[in-house]
Amino acid sequence: EDLINTLQKSKKISAEVNARVVVAEETNAAIEIACRRYTPVATRGSILYFVIADLANIDPMYQFSLGYFTRTFNNVISASEKSDELLFRLGILITDIT
Repeated sequence: EDLINTLQKSKKISAEVNARVVVAEETNAAIEIACRRYTPVATRGSILYFVIADLANIDPMYQFSLGYFTRTFNNVISASEKSDELLFRLGILITDIT
């Protein structure tokens, strides 16, 4: 009888874990979609960083740290116009960043 009770508990726990796995996979898929939507903004930011980093090749006076760039990038994101419509917001960010 103890064996049957243990197996029933294990079966119940297994069902709960499987349900959580399904929820986690759905959440992961939603996060992945959201991340892909921001890829153009990240790409522009990356291009801008390497352009700024290459300014030091022109003249050493134009050396900027990653911290400087990160603060500037975050300031642009904070100061840019807000919108509840994602595509409009992404367009604003791309325009303001570059």
